[in-house]
Amino acid sequence: MKIVIIGASAAGISAAKTIKASEPDTEVVIIAKEDRVHSRCMLHKFLGHQRDAQGISFIADDFFESSGISWLNNTTVIGLDAQNKTVKTHDNQDISYDKLLIASGASYFIPPIPGLRESKNVYGFRDLKDAQLLDRECNTAKDAVVIGAGLVGMDAAVALLERGLKVTVIEMTAAVMSLQLDQKSADAYQQLFEEHGAAFILADKVVSVDVDAVGRGRTIHLASGKAVAADLIVIAAGVRPAFNFTEGSGIATNHAILVGDDLKTNIDDIYAAGDVTGMAGIWPNAMKQGRIAAINMLGEKLLYQDRYALKNTINFFGLTTLSLGNINPQPEEKCQILIREDRNNYQKLVIKNGVVEGVIFQGNIGGSGFWQYLIKNKIDLSAKNKDLFSLSYADFYDQDPATGEYRYAV
Repeated sequence: MKIVIIGASAAGISAAKTIKASEPDTEVVIIAKEDRVHSRCMLHKFLGHQRDAQGISFIADDFFESSGISWLNNTTVIGLDAQNKTVKTHDNQDISYDKLLIASGASYFIPPIPGLRESKNVYGFRDLKDAQLLDRECNTAKDAVVIGAGLVGMDAAVALLERGLKVTVIEMTAAVMSLQLDQKSADAYQQLFEEHGAAFILADKVVSVDVDAVGRGRTIHLASGKAVAADLIVIAAGVRPAFNFTEGSGIATNHAILVGDDLKTNIDDIYAAGDVTGMAGIWPNAMKQGRIAAINMLGEKLLYQDRYALKNTINFFGLTTLSLGNINPQPEEKCQILIREDRNNYQKLVIKNGVVEGVIFQGNIGGSGFWQYLIKNKIDLSAKNKDLFSLSYADFYDQDPATGEYRYAV
């Protein structure tokens, strides 16, 4: 059997490893537009010159050779013929498959703002090629503008600061990382970034960009009337699942590739995993999806039931934060908010009807992993007769009298 995998990030590599570990004789071909495997989470380390390209790889140097996997790098898939079971690449190859895994991830997009798409110095920050282009720009640039203050935007900003650039971050919402943090925890990071030289323009948006005679964006105009100088511009204002090559294939989509709990699409022998499904959210989930899709392609029947993806661990300038679940509830949700803080820590619990819906731990996050289990499984804490901030793993274990095993006791 021949399995083709489109994409070489977390889901694709996890699937390939799983297939080869289970059935070494299965032919596996990975097609990827990148020239080398790398962790997207570590791109800021590369751009900040803390690691080289090899240092942000998450596979061994000889992974493909030792695993017997065919690796088509610098190769873009431009079409898919599901009836004849072939994928077409940009260099006019037609690659056949028995089963196909689409793990092509997501790509950044440039908003249709006058002057922005035309500017030659506008970059995303999604893959190593983006980081390499930015790396070269940093050799001569002085003023950098990052549009978007989510995790990707803040990663780009910290790397550009490391390179000695003047960095301005523009964000439409009133706080940085508004999907991952509340105002209090976001303010702590904004202060740290400002102490390291960054400037922030919040609750404002870009309306146009002045382009110079050689096609480079030089001045960014905002709705407020402010203008910001730029030598380079990083777009970090959102991504879209990358599946344009499936057009006309019959694969069902709705802003992402639609899959069942078995990660199979509506077409037999075609599966999808990772960001292209719109439900990965975080690296461990993408790896798990890749593993389950691989097992199912080999004939088993496992279900992916971990669609909970609202988890983020953040660390900038030594300040660590764990964010889980619904951390910014709306008033109509009628949630109870509990907050505990001291000089070095900020902790927040969001509770509804005795069930924890979200938590933020900023500062010391040790021993807090069990909160994800409580949120995912909607564990009622009403009967816990103690300070909820003092809960630990021990409060949710007991011993099975029959076997002596320790187990979750909730």
